[in-house]
Amino acid sequence: MVLQRANFEIPARFRFRPFNARWEIRTAELLGWPEEPKPIARFRVPAIGSPMVKPRIGSVMEREQVTVRIYAPGGSTAGMLDLYGLGLDPSHTVEMYRDDIPQDVLPPGENRRTSPDISGRTFSVLVCSKPEFKSLFPQSGPGDAIKNAWAMRDEFLNLDGADSDDPFDWLWSLRQFLNRWGLWTPGLGYHVGMLSTELPGFAVAFPHQLRERREEYRKALERKNARKWLSTAPPLNFTTIDEWPHFLAERFYCDEAIRTTITIDHLADRKFGFCKRCGRQFEQETEHKKNYCSRQCIQAAGVKRWRDKQRKASRKGAKRNAKG
Repeated sequence: MVLQRANFEIPARFRFRPFNARWEIRTAELLGWPEEPKPIARFRVPAIGSPMVKPRIGSVMEREQVTVRIYAPGGSTAGMLDLYGLGLDPSHTVEMYRDDIPQDVLPPGENRRTSPDISGRTFSVLVCSKPEFKSLFPQSGPGDAIKNAWAMRDEFLNLDGADSDDPFDWLWSLRQFLNRWGLWTPGLGYHVGMLSTELPGFAVAFPHQLRERREEYRKALERKNARKWLSTAPPLNFTTIDEWPHFLAERFYCDEAIRTTITIDHLADRKFGFCKRCGRQFEQETEHKKNYCSRQCIQAAGVKRWRDKQRKASRKGAKRNAKG
């Protein structure tokens, strides 16, 4: 029997139905290392084009944790004074993976032995409080509204503040973005004891990690990275539905939706470029290479070239006059 393989196309639908969410900027404070180290097996998501690193048989890839206090709304921890009556937010103590902490707060070279006391160091996080986050098995689902995942991706990849010297610019832009689009990932961003029956009731997003994701996804959309992306990206995972086209890829979180749009665009052989003036990413809709995202940037770039030419000519004239 001869087996023949061939490429084929099937119609399918992609739908982005995010959770409703309200995010706030909060402060997190390092308290120290957990009393007992807790090695946890992990399989990290590879960077664009890099192969998945697999542990050797019998080995465990350890992922160290740190104890963190997060000042967040939404109730108080057991045995702790509820401070709402004083106009203050209660705090929650949780454990986070150390690679979720910004490196300028906890450098890679520091560990339990070299830096036994890391308490008092603070950093900013984004916090979303929802009653269902208190349960280990939340019952609520995503919102009913279907949103445009490509519009969401375009906004994220071109967010203001990513290159600002003021970190609050990025925090503010990111908060506005997430308030419009929902939850970033399914994870809560922290860990509690295995015997816990109730969680603190909020999810955490790490601004420095989303900044890294932004740069990663901007590079992923470049034509030269298409093969690498398609060879490492998660599968589309279709489900079947009654109505045409009968195959549906549905996503509920921003990060998953962005990954799916990148995969779809590379499969469709769409091309993207970066504006030489503002850095904005845009689609190359024709075979002719474009260097600017809009007519406004083309005009602004032309004015800048003219002014640069005038200044250069003026400097040359000043040098000739000085020699004369």
